[in-house]
Amino acid sequence: MFDSATLHTLDIAMSEADFAGVLAAYQADQSKEWVEASVTIDGTSYERCGVRLKGNSTIWRVADGASASEYPWLVRLDKYVDGQAHDGVTEIVVRLNNTASALNEALSLDLLAKAGLASQPWSYAAVSAAGATPVLRLILEHPSDPWVAREFGEDGVLYKAEATSNYDYLGDEPSLYDERFDVEAGDDDLAPLIEFLKWVNEIDDAGFAADLSSHVDVAAFASYLALEDLIGNYDAIDGPGNNSYLWWAKAADLMTVVGWDHNLTFGVTNRPGGQGGGAPGGPGGMPAGGANRGNQSGNVLARRFEADATFAAQKSAAAERLRAELYASGYAAQRLSEIAAMLTEVAGHNIGAETITSEKAAIATYLA
Repeated sequence: MFDSATLHTLDIAMSEADFAGVLAAYQADQSKEWVEASVTIDGTSYERCGVRLKGNSTIWRVADGASASEYPWLVRLDKYVDGQAHDGVTEIVVRLNNTASALNEALSLDLLAKAGLASQPWSYAAVSAAGATPVLRLILEHPSDPWVAREFGEDGVLYKAEATSNYDYLGDEPSLYDERFDVEAGDDDLAPLIEFLKWVNEIDDAGFAADLSSHVDVAAFASYLALEDLIGNYDAIDGPGNNSYLWWAKAADLMTVVGWDHNLTFGVTNRPGGQGGGAPGGPGGMPAGGANRGNQSGNVLARRFEADATFAAQKSAAAERLRAELYASGYAAQRLSEIAAMLTEVAGHNIGAETITSEKAAIATYLA
């Protein structure tokens, strides 16, 4: 279903009452309640799927009174039916973007994969929810056990940093991290994460420099940081909420930072004046602009990495290599043109060809 050359269809058959209940719960305490729904993907229907809102500030950016088709959703085909999957995929995210085309996120995910970094498969779909008119949306695979098996092919645990999280060490008790990290794949075991956070926060600079390669995939992290800078990601690991996953490979006892949430790249921000403009008022009159920017001081792992001259040099070398491979080679420009051309062919759901042309041109300025 993640064929980026084709427009797919995704229908989430929930009732208006269920949709209203989901919004009411979120407005009350920001909880994201699961509802049971039938889901149809490219004509194939699945019963008893789980659906809930997905995101934090993204939810707040949806205009009050918007249809269900315009909200960000997490769809779990196997929530209530074990093993239920579509083409091996069990979890699908319906993304939200401050631009109409989401070209910036689609291209960012392609560049992550081209750089040899973990990425999420994506495609465009005409998405309908609760009987509302279909809307053109970017959909992608949500990192979970099947994604981990394909991406890493080994035993381990995938941790997701929450929007309110940071990489602080709070102590050895797992419950201290309940609001900080979720286990998205693998055993429900926070011990490797806690041990890692303790080391990152408490080791001295000499020990950090000498031993980082025993705790982190250094080459991958240098490439990750370099690429996030290259695509201008406002919302990376050192942005609001330390936006990232951590993959712990059991055999190597090594952490790998996994990128996530690339809707604020190539000049798109959730602040007035950025490409895509400011944010409308959210559901139930939530404040425009959504959540605060979060941890302005950056992520402790990224900060210490870039403060070390040797690691900073590795990042600079990775940036030079990736700029040559992705930009100077013409790869990024070609992929941008291909994605925009496909969108132009299917334009009409909630986007016109002139909008695609304009948003493509804004991204192209980064690739020169």
